[in-house]
Amino acid sequence: MTVAPYNRNAQTFFAQYQSLSFEQVHSDWLPQLDQKVGLALDVGAGSGRDSSALAEQGWDVVAVEPAAGLRELGQGATRNQSIHWVDDQLPDLGKIRKLSYRFDLILVSAVWMHIPPADRERAFRILTELLAPGGMLVITLRHGPGDGERLFYDVSREELEVFAKRRALIPLPVPIGRKKD
Repeated sequence: MTVAPYNRNAQTFFAQYQSLSFEQVHSDWLPQLDQKVGLALDVGAGSGRDSSALAEQGWDVVAVEPAAGLRELGQGATRNQSIHWVDDQLPDLGKIRKLSYRFDLILVSAVWMHIPPADRERAFRILTELLAPGGMLVITLRHGPGDGERLFYDVSREELEVFAKRRALIPLPVPIGRKKD
């Protein structure tokens, strides 16, 4: 994944991501949290919106963001919260793996389309290895073409369900289509 567009346009992406609330973006799966707290990993944390919301709910958060420009803005916006920022990225998450943490929640929001299809099964395996027993892995999918600067690969729920089955994870039923406001 190339992070150059995210660095070049960090302020624009920051404002775009902050324009929606955590609840607006993640309403489909939030009821599954059921007031739980623990250690969360936010992969592709961007502006820190989701990390911040989780920290406000009592989670300790490790926020992964490979784009230095976005990461710096996110760090600034969340500096008084229980969030540790790390420069790392899928598919490897090498720095995160060296921490030897197991996460109760792993959130991969609108990142999967950046992972080349040949790297996805490995990325999924690494994510599941970072998951604590009884933990929850949430991968949200962004469909559609790139914007000329960013390359997006096609993604599908079915592919993730196959990976989940191979890793003995139980997919939770959530709506397939995004609600339109």
